[in-house]
Amino acid sequence: MDTTQNISKPAHPFVAGFWLIAALPMTMMVLAPFAGILGLGDDVTEPPILFAMFVVHCVTGYLWARSLGRCAGLPDNKWMNISGGIGFAFGVVGILAALAEFARNPITRWLETFHGAGNLEFGALFAPWTGLACGISGFALGIGVRDLKLALKLLVLGFLTGFGLYLAIMYTMELLGFKVGSGRPVMLPTTFLSMWSAALVGSAIFGRMLAKSRKIERTQRS
Repeated sequence: MDTTQNISKPAHPFVAGFWLIAALPMTMMVLAPFAGILGLGDDVTEPPILFAMFVVHCVTGYLWARSLGRCAGLPDNKWMNISGGIGFAFGVVGILAALAEFARNPITRWLETFHGAGNLEFGALFAPWTGLACGISGFALGIGVRDLKLALKLLVLGFLTGFGLYLAIMYTMELLGFKVGSGRPVMLPTTFLSMWSAALVGSAIFGRMLAKSRKIERTQRS
């Protein structure tokens, strides 16, 4: 008997990525009523902003993992959902805090090797961040389902996806005349487009990998 016939195929897992895209707008909605009271400015590394970002990213990451599991045909797994939420928060907010902490020393010295080329400095800083955020989120999913081999695969695939998409979008923007350092407002659009693309494409890849791992697991048990 075919033991895989009752296993549903991934149902557009990229859709789960919209939960990740919603993280930043939801953070702004949460902070907006308190901005005046707390005296918040434009510095996203202020402790109240980082704390709110971390909490919201944990929540949206949890909802993302749950949605991704359903799309992949997996039974509900709270450990994977919780792990995915924490991983997403650490991948985005944790790395942001680390960049703010170390930007004055080793990172600054590293960026100086690009001799003031704004576009190269921008790509060298944010492409790895996007890759790590995507990779760590995928790794957390694998840890949540207690599969270290799968977690490492998702880590590598997630990093390559986020890193590659960021550079591809940045290069495309440059070809269209939107180059960092040209005086045009390029940095935020490029960052958002890249991270949103990584959220959708990464979710599609992760969903298919989770569904495949579930199919292999059931086949081995038969």
